[in-house]
Amino acid sequence: MLFDTHCHPNLAKQKDKNQIIKDFFVQNKEAFLNFIGTSPQTNLEVLELANKYKNTYCSLGIHPCDIYDLDLEKEILRIENLILNDKNKKIIAIWECWLDYYWIKPENDKQIAKYVPKMQQKIIKLKKDLQKIFFKAQINLAKKYNLPLVIHNREASEDIFEILKETNFKNFIFHCYSENLEYAKKILDFAPNSMISFSGIVTFNNAKEIQETAKNIPLKNILIETDSPYLTPTPFRWKQENEPAYTKYVLEKIIELREEHKEEIEKQIFKNSKKIFNIK
Repeated sequence: MLFDTHCHPNLAKQKDKNQIIKDFFVQNKEAFLNFIGTSPQTNLEVLELANKYKNTYCSLGIHPCDIYDLDLEKEILRIENLILNDKNKKIIAIWECWLDYYWIKPENDKQIAKYVPKMQQKIIKLKKDLQKIFFKAQINLAKKYNLPLVIHNREASEDIFEILKETNFKNFIFHCYSENLEYAKKILDFAPNSMISFSGIVTFNNAKEIQETAKNIPLKNILIETDSPYLTPTPFRWKQENEPAYTKYVLEKIIELREEHKEEIEKQIFKNSKKIFNIK
């Protein structure tokens, strides 16, 4: 029983997306996949894939690195129309919604780097504020259609938490968790039924804080994912692109870290996945 709750087979470069999906189901008969859209184009791609294959679903949204040239109202309406026209009920969450402050640092953004420091700070603030506006808009969309929100936090932990408290929104998944145990406890204290999702990072030797979190948070709050084609887990790290078939290595690491029996962990994580996405 496996549920890769977050994958992007449509973004793979080394292998055909359809073959990636077929390979996963050959190895895992009782399994599910959640394809993730990140832009107007990929939202359409993942919905098409989800409608093509049994036991596959998708999540739609706008990646924060793609928002600066987009019309917010137009994009929210576009996603809303897809939800309303989803005859097969394959849209199970709003994503890819996060705050990403990593890519708006001057050392990582060539457009910002060319300005003097005072101007850099003004641009960074404007970009952060725009990300927050998109973030809140997608929270409102998730509320309207009673869908969970999938969040990725990158160097924006406190701002994300403040927005969740401000909106009193508690139906969410922290995808590809990369913070420490203390932050996870704070999130779960605020939203006891929210989920923390672990990716291939949990298998890395240097991921001690993430492993500590996976070991100590309640089992009822754990999901697993690949985020493929990215974050390939050990033992294939640096060797090839990630794919849903490698979800098992994330599960195996969680089993290794925790005290519960293997079967209990496997069943509970699978149950968690279906519960948060309201899959019967």
